[in-house]
Amino acid sequence: MTYHVGQRLALRRQFCTVRYVGTVADKPGEWLGVEWDDLQRGKHNGTHGGVTYFTCRSSSPTAASFLRPNQPWDISRPFLHALKEKYASAEDPQQHETIYFSTKQAEEVGFDKFARRQAELRGIHVLVLDHMCIRYREDDSENEAIEEVCKEVTDLDLGSNLFESLAEVYAICSRLPKLKSLTLDGNRLSIPDNALVPSKLSLPNLRTLSLSNTLLRWKEEVALIVANVFPGLQTLVANNNDWKRAEKVKLPQGLKTLDLSGNGFTALADIACVANSHVETLILKNNSIATVTNGSLDIHEVFPSIHELDVRGNNISDWAFFNSLTVSMPGLKHLRTTGNPLYENLKSAEGRPQTTEDGYMLTIARLPGLDTLNYSKITDKERLNAETYYLNQIALEITGTSSEAEAAAVRARHPRWAALCEEYGEPAVKPSATQVDGLDPNSPAASIATITFLSGQKTWTESVPKAANIYSVLGLVGKKLRIMPLKLRLVWETGEHDPVAREDGDAPDWWCSSDDDEDGASGGGDHGEMVAREVELVAGTRTVGTYIEGRDARVRVEVKR
Repeated sequence: MTYHVGQRLALRRQFCTVRYVGTVADKPGEWLGVEWDDLQRGKHNGTHGGVTYFTCRSSSPTAASFLRPNQPWDISRPFLHALKEKYASAEDPQQHETIYFSTKQAEEVGFDKFARRQAELRGIHVLVLDHMCIRYREDDSENEAIEEVCKEVTDLDLGSNLFESLAEVYAICSRLPKLKSLTLDGNRLSIPDNALVPSKLSLPNLRTLSLSNTLLRWKEEVALIVANVFPGLQTLVANNNDWKRAEKVKLPQGLKTLDLSGNGFTALADIACVANSHVETLILKNNSIATVTNGSLDIHEVFPSIHELDVRGNNISDWAFFNSLTVSMPGLKHLRTTGNPLYENLKSAEGRPQTTEDGYMLTIARLPGLDTLNYSKITDKERLNAETYYLNQIALEITGTSSEAEAAAVRARHPRWAALCEEYGEPAVKPSATQVDGLDPNSPAASIATITFLSGQKTWTESVPKAANIYSVLGLVGKKLRIMPLKLRLVWETGEHDPVAREDGDAPDWWCSSDDDEDGASGGGDHGEMVAREVELVAGTRTVGTYIEGRDARVRVEVKR
């Protein structure tokens, strides 16, 4: 057996690529320098004893080994032999077990019958032939049978095999007339020159392609073969390829979903390939993304087409990331964010710990166009709760400032402040808890609200943590009254009053102190009428502290009709 650089081999089901053939230092004989697909399998990265013999595609320090050529290498097999081995039996028909498709009896009795009975059994649509040591050779006499045997195949998985070139894969796939989805994960393919020229090698009907863990280069290889070999692509999956940047290239207009999870991106702008593309769904799980911009692009124009973004498991630790999305992704409707450090150590404007659920509320409030967060539909009530909670948090943060410059800086950190004030009215900026009653807002006493509940003739008082959500309070009251919690309505009697709204729409919206005096004297005016301000504590995950800022409160309990 002869060996060459780029050759694919397998040793006890462990796949590798030959990167070097020759001598090593003062050791006698010939050696193979191989890069393992399992990056933890080796002992070095191609440099041994201070000498660099070869360079691995992977950046792992343990991807490479030196091996003697005379190993018991796994035997490669043609495509049809692998297909027969997995999906058809070579046993004697008389000894083969009878199997059933629904109520129809079938006998899996060998390769010829397997091919003939495809149509009768509605064909084979999905083939999974990963880790089968497959190679394609042009001189194989059975190649012509591939099209007949696989004429109904729509999905093909050829992951982690012994292909050395994309041309081998093309030779197989070009014989599958209905092929729509192709998985090549884990292969180490060289790209022939004719694959980089439009129409030389082309599979225009393919819609989904997976090139995860292939270690192909983005700009020089993947982008070109996508444009030239797979021009009809709609979904591209390219996870775990050790990419730090996906430079700007022209992507097919039909490409709508791009999955680049498990790479090394640190900013959304590192995925410049999406700039001015037609990609609508961008999946970036398990990267190292912490910011939107990396300083190299005008991020305000980068992602106008994105409707769905998945950034789970990244390094996002600052709200500035989500604040920027309203500008960089104005069409964003669906977002997934779990597993980011931002949600682990949240604190409110008063310095109290916040839960992950509080963090999700603050995410919703920052993105007014969002329809779903972490696969959950955002209801109108949830958005109302989220936005009013966020607005109050900003107001509390402004309360803690000591100058207008500091207050302006707070408003600048919260770009939605003006829009939320316009929607709900600017909240009154009240003195801090320390100024009101001399109590440290971070003390345990400040985190407890003493609530007096009134239900008909019954009155009682409870000490309720301000971090408790309204669902918990309803449960507490329901248990006390022996009534199902969701049949109750809680109304906070604030003790404050608002003027009665005028019913005369044509009357001028102004007043004069002399008029009030005259009305008061005559007893017939209504300009001085006031109404008590009441606030419903709406059932939900919003906390007590986002409603009640003081230490004491009166809450009326009503039974819903």
